[in-house]
Amino acid sequence: MYRSQFATTSAVAALALALAGCGNSQPPAAAGPSTVARATTPAAPASPSEKPAIGAKDVVEALTAAGLPLSNIAEQDENTDPNDKLGRPGQYTSRASADVPGGDKDAEKYDIDRGLVVEVFATAGDADARSTFIQEALKGAQILGTEYHYRPADGRVLVRLTGKVKPSQAKKFEDAVAKL
Repeated sequence: MYRSQFATTSAVAALALALAGCGNSQPPAAAGPSTVARATTPAAPASPSEKPAIGAKDVVEALTAAGLPLSNIAEQDENTDPNDKLGRPGQYTSRASADVPGGDKDAEKYDIDRGLVVEVFATAGDADARSTFIQEALKGAQILGTEYHYRPADGRVLVRLTGKVKPSQAKKFEDAVAKL
């Protein structure tokens, strides 16, 4: 009996540690959206340097220009990145966050629970891996909440939107991201 309890406790602890890197510390929430949308399936670039440099803040500014209700826009650096992934091998090269109506304004600064996080990667494969990791972790522990994930045709950008946002509002984000 104790061995079974230890195994269960160990599995829960391992999951909690794995999810710590997601930047998602939502309190218990009902199951909701878990979606990934991409405008097109991009061809893999021969080299990341062939693409013009785009930053996460550029993406957030483009979404704001498209009329989306974003506030408290902030670009993270290696000192303010809540996940400590910025600039690390295989992780995002830039990150920005913003508050969105429907998000939790009392959540930790730069957290996905506040509304929106944009992460830009060197390759589409790195962005795919990050999105898959987060969605699988959330699916396995629904108590942590949900996220919408949107990707422009480039494939290197991951736009994460809290699942607390109403689906009709999320659709507006999906449409705006598809036009990037």
